[in-house]
Amino acid sequence: MGRTLKKICLYGILCVLACIFLFPFFWLVSCSLRTPDQLMTSPPQLLPAEPTLQAFVSVLTTTDIPRYFLNTIIVAGTATLLCIVIAVPAGYSFARHHYRGKNFLMLLILLCNMVPQASTLVPLYRTLNSTGLVDNKLALSFTHLLCMLPFSVIMIRGFISTLPRTLEEAAMIDGCSKIGILFRIVLPISAPGIFATAMYAFMISWEEFMYSMTFTTSKYSRTISVGLQMFSSEFKTDWASILASSVMMAVPILLLFLTIQDVFITSAVGGALKE
Repeated sequence: MGRTLKKICLYGILCVLACIFLFPFFWLVSCSLRTPDQLMTSPPQLLPAEPTLQAFVSVLTTTDIPRYFLNTIIVAGTATLLCIVIAVPAGYSFARHHYRGKNFLMLLILLCNMVPQASTLVPLYRTLNSTGLVDNKLALSFTHLLCMLPFSVIMIRGFISTLPRTLEEAAMIDGCSKIGILFRIVLPISAPGIFATAMYAFMISWEEFMYSMTFTTSKYSRTISVGLQMFSSEFKTDWASILASSVMMAVPILLLFLTIQDVFITSAVGGALKE
């Protein structure tokens, strides 16, 4: 009886927390299905009186949001690929090799996470401007690395540290090189952890705003996070378009996480363990 009561209390608390966390997204979707006049009704209604897709149709047909959406996929995908290409060998090096200055390098990587993003805007902009790379999607992908790479290296290091060394030692006895061990042994085994890191990096790049706003000047490079800001001006704010675009921005990440949540949670917990 006592265990049953504990389970009921636990599930009750979880349901309450789920409602609290899901309500903002529910309210976002509910408001996006209303006309501009219905958005300003008082008192506010939980559900739209007459649901409509007018805001979504308007955003997709009369604005540059589809272009921004494609730009975001290109920038986030490129940044994620670059991040994994750099983070995997770096994380493997920190996890498996011992050399002078390794702890100091790890400290520098940790300090990179503490540097305010705003403090890097001026030097980055001057660098990109002097090389003609302002308003360039590839250059924007490189700037996103500053946001995602330090923690990604730490995550990869944690995942690889949990792997047994015996597999690598056996491969070395069989004559496999260190590069071969990385590609033939470490990468296949740590694939779930690498995938979780890639998902984290993709989400960071997907929602990044400050660099995207500063280093893009045209619709050919702007991301969707910047596109949302375009609906707000000094004299008018198009709330219907902002809400519809916000739903379009949030749904892909939400569906991606729901699809692979088991892999992500298992990998994240595994990466937090120490050897």
